[in-house]
Amino acid sequence: MLRLELLSLCCPISSFTKSYADVVFLVDTSKGTSPATFHQMKSFIFRVIDTLEVGHDKYRIGLAQYGHQGHVEFLLNTYRNLDEVIIHIQQNFLLRGGARKTGNALQYIQETFFQEKAGSRFLQGIPQYAVVITSGHSEDLVFEAAQKLKGRGVKIMAVGIQNFDRRELESMVTPPLVFEIEGQDGVRQLQQDMSQEFEMCTSASVADIVFLVEASGGIGLENFQRVIQFLGKVIRTLHIGPNSVRVGLVLYSDEPRLEFGLDTFRSQLEILSHLNKLPFIGGKTKTGAALDFLRNTVFTQERGSRSGQGIQQLAVVITEGYSQDEVDGPASLLRRAGVTLFAVGTQKASGSSDLDRIASYPARKHAIYLESFLQLSVVRDRIKKRLCTEIVQKTFSVPVGRTLKNLPAGRCINTEEADIYFLIDGSGSIVPEDFEEMKTFMNQLISVFHVGADKVRFGVVQYSDYSQTEFDISQHASVAQLTRAITNIQQMEGGTHTGDALRFMKHLFSNITRDKVLRFLIVITDGKSQDPVAQAAEELRQKNITIYAIGIKSAVTEELVEISGSGNRMFFVNDFDSLKYIQQEVIQDICFSEVCKDMKADIVFLVDGSERVRSRDFEKMKEFMRQVVNKSDIGPEKVQIGLLQFSSSTKEEFQLNTYFSKVEILRAISAMVQMKADNYLGSALSFTSPYFDMPRGGRPNVPQYLILIIDGEAKDAVQMPAKALRDKGIKIFAIGAHKANNSQLLEVTGAQDKVYYDDNFDSLLFLEKEIFFRLCNTEEACKKTEVADILFLVHASSGTTNQELVAIRMLMEAIVNDSLVGKDNVRFGAVSYSDNSEVLFSLDTYITKAQIREAILHLKPKVGKAHTATALKFAKGMFADLHGGRPSSGITQILVLITNKPTEFKERGYLQDSAEALKEANINVFAIGIKSVKRPELQNITRYQDRSFVVQSSDELYDLHEKVTHVICNESKPICVHQQIDLVFLIDGSLSIHPRNFTAMKTFMKQIVNSFTIGKDRVRTGVAQYSTDPKKEFYLNAFYSSAEVNEHIDKIIQLRSKTFTGKGLKFVKSFFEPANGSRKNLNVLQSLVVITDGTSTDSVVEAASDLRNEKINIFAIGIGVINLFELQVIAGNVQRVFVVGDFGQLGIIERKIVRTGGSSIDQCRN
Repeated sequence: MLRLELLSLCCPISSFTKSYADVVFLVDTSKGTSPATFHQMKSFIFRVIDTLEVGHDKYRIGLAQYGHQGHVEFLLNTYRNLDEVIIHIQQNFLLRGGARKTGNALQYIQETFFQEKAGSRFLQGIPQYAVVITSGHSEDLVFEAAQKLKGRGVKIMAVGIQNFDRRELESMVTPPLVFEIEGQDGVRQLQQDMSQEFEMCTSASVADIVFLVEASGGIGLENFQRVIQFLGKVIRTLHIGPNSVRVGLVLYSDEPRLEFGLDTFRSQLEILSHLNKLPFIGGKTKTGAALDFLRNTVFTQERGSRSGQGIQQLAVVITEGYSQDEVDGPASLLRRAGVTLFAVGTQKASGSSDLDRIASYPARKHAIYLESFLQLSVVRDRIKKRLCTEIVQKTFSVPVGRTLKNLPAGRCINTEEADIYFLIDGSGSIVPEDFEEMKTFMNQLISVFHVGADKVRFGVVQYSDYSQTEFDISQHASVAQLTRAITNIQQMEGGTHTGDALRFMKHLFSNITRDKVLRFLIVITDGKSQDPVAQAAEELRQKNITIYAIGIKSAVTEELVEISGSGNRMFFVNDFDSLKYIQQEVIQDICFSEVCKDMKADIVFLVDGSERVRSRDFEKMKEFMRQVVNKSDIGPEKVQIGLLQFSSSTKEEFQLNTYFSKVEILRAISAMVQMKADNYLGSALSFTSPYFDMPRGGRPNVPQYLILIIDGEAKDAVQMPAKALRDKGIKIFAIGAHKANNSQLLEVTGAQDKVYYDDNFDSLLFLEKEIFFRLCNTEEACKKTEVADILFLVHASSGTTNQELVAIRMLMEAIVNDSLVGKDNVRFGAVSYSDNSEVLFSLDTYITKAQIREAILHLKPKVGKAHTATALKFAKGMFADLHGGRPSSGITQILVLITNKPTEFKERGYLQDSAEALKEANINVFAIGIKSVKRPELQNITRYQDRSFVVQSSDELYDLHEKVTHVICNESKPICVHQQIDLVFLIDGSLSIHPRNFTAMKTFMKQIVNSFTIGKDRVRTGVAQYSTDPKKEFYLNAFYSSAEVNEHIDKIIQLRSKTFTGKGLKFVKSFFEPANGSRKNLNVLQSLVVITDGTSTDSVVEAASDLRNEKINIFAIGIGVINLFELQVIAGNVQRVFVVGDFGQLGIIERKIVRTGGSSIDQCRN
């Protein structure tokens, strides 16, 4: 699936990863280097490269030695794996002697190594490092050569040993990258220090980050200097550049002082140089004023902010003392402006709760507590990881403002009927801006559901000293009406009598007449109630009303639990602007029971039992698994659980078919003993594969999941064994903590939105609900048929048994139940036939499921023979507008034939003509035969093998419903695609795409095309391909039928050169001109779908921005492990970024693209 839902993005994705870089070691082997020193140099190189992922698409390593001249040992593109590098150093790397000319050697590696032909990837923006290891003073000048090398963007590290000259090294390096080897312990420590320098936040390659640093008298000069050193180390981990990560800095005390804005410096070197010149200010601590300064002055377009382009905005506040002004309001306003706030401080600051009040939600991730600033060096990596994680997480995991990414179309389509009331606090303690935030929360939540008089209904009650109904549950029947009504709500003000309000709700719910419908109450309050709440809430729950309690600011968590009756349905945020962050959790929970009600799955846990996992963390892994088990309906026909533990080897704890009760599974999980050896995940993945097969309990037609929980980085390769699992249809989720490597986890899952990362295992307690919901909500291409005209054509002969008749009715009901029934959604009709045809009900007769199900019960056996050809002809007429059909609207029309007798002999000659007439009318036919009906006859009618089904018994007939409804669902077109659109594809034809994958991309385009109604006055399609140069395949006005479009897509020949996406984007702009078929002057929706498998060689920023300025909606699809942020820069909107692990998974996102590409979100709402 798509990534990156920028798409948290939802639940934690790890954004932190080791930077892939090009690293050249330049080793002094002059006559002044002793054999013992040379041995230490080699030992150091071994230790450093052993910590790196060496590979063609990962770290590339080069090695040169020098004396009076340079000598190539191997170039950056010579070796493709670590073993080859090590063997060369062990066997071929020898002392050469000569004079020591370091300056000459620096020039030599610039000309020889840092060139594209030598394997350098500097044109792709990959970081470039030169590691100079020397044992003495150079006989030539080094400064000028070093400056030229750094001017090319190469960072120089210097390692001194023996008689080295520190001042000389300091003159050549990128500050402060000078290291010294002192004995074997020094080699070991140096290796660790240098490895950290290579750790960069490369997956988070685009963001605007401003550091707000206290420089008051309270923090003191020494602590201030520690903070500046810390900033330098964090900044070195960021990919700084005008089109990458931009950084700003503000110092503050009584007043804020802008040191540099987001557009002041263009490189790390400039920023690091400026940090050395920062003044200590002194004075008082006014954090609130400084936060206002960030919002009004720093996070602005004039100061370099790219918020208008959708680039993530982050601020890191570092403070020591209590703020002497108010921080709540300024922090809230800054967060509302779209800035994610981190707060780092000492216990003094945390004692005032300033950190929690400043930090974004959840505070456990964004507020970082220190005992003193001496700890900054200790927690540096943790802070760095959290910062880096946030950049990706908020983009590709839990998209803020995007409703429920893990449901189809962002909608809760499984909960079709429910009565939901909001009970909102309107007391005087809530300021107007916060009351408006509460109204926004309600409107966004409502937009997820299918609202209607017979579907999901909403009402709102406001309370303070008394309660008043703003509108009741039956008053508004559409999202638009509800939105207007909520917008018009005026705040009451007054006290907070939540208990009275709950009693008021009991009376209101008692007036609801719908039976067997889910009932929910969502309470939102900002303070402690002035009256008791427990009994009133309990009385509501006894009436089967599920209560959610949302507390803000001064709300009391214990009281919220009393209201909700469960800590799982209680939510708390520090401020109203954070309500949007819990929106997904609340909706997910409401949808949970329906989505997960009939869940079937094979789930295997693969847990890290290596020695690096602490005992308490191993217990947290167990608790996470126990929570998932407790949520599951365990059984051989329901959810099966298996468990494997891995370390140096892999151990079976139990198979999928070992236990079929929760008690047994929970007992086995608790009894698991940690293995405590090394971490070999790759071999564990290979070991896991047969555990999904039938001999060990696997069920091939049931969704299968592997949940990996890991603490660190694997010692072996994971990509191929993980891909083998995914190729079997197994979906993998990876949960990593501590030293887990995001890029490695991404190789395992194949999709970033299935990677979860945190810096400790405490987050497992918060992940369980999210991951379990995703297990329920399988990633099939289609969940429910949303828009279609479906007609049942049934022959139940007079000899039909009662059991068969019940099975036929149940099958029809199942197809109805798996559809969204409604006047504007799925319409159903039914015809019974034998010698003649009888209409049971037309497509416009009923508009609710209950009515249709009741009508189906009237189906009875019909005397006579199966005149199927005549009945098919009759059925064709029932799809006309006259009988409720919608052919003129482009709605998918489907005929479901169910018969228990072969076609009458005299009729068989006419079957083909009747089937051809249905095909010409664009009516899709599905045929189900019972007992004596033969498959060839059905295939003659349907023309497709997967649309014909034959069963031998009534039991088989009902069991068929999942298969039938799935095929019907896939055939129907999603909501909101039956309109005018100009749709252009821009496809990557570069050499990195294998021909079979290029074919898969063409198949994907055809699937998209077939999902729309193609026509001159409907959807127009064009295609451009790009590589080093772009190419027009065909314009929007070239073809006006899906057959023609598909034919010419098949003829596209791959260009097979480099990846210049920016050039392609610039080129494709001409497709959206009226002369080339665009209807932009007629206000027709303009959409561009970009598909690529790699990072662009040129910049995409300007070209993408130009397209968006022309009101062109860009959808960016990335395949494989690529630069997610480049996709976001292209699309300009996280909702239009999609990522899949490989080309074979493109089909998974087809309906998402169609739905999002075919409309705006608002157009899809009722």
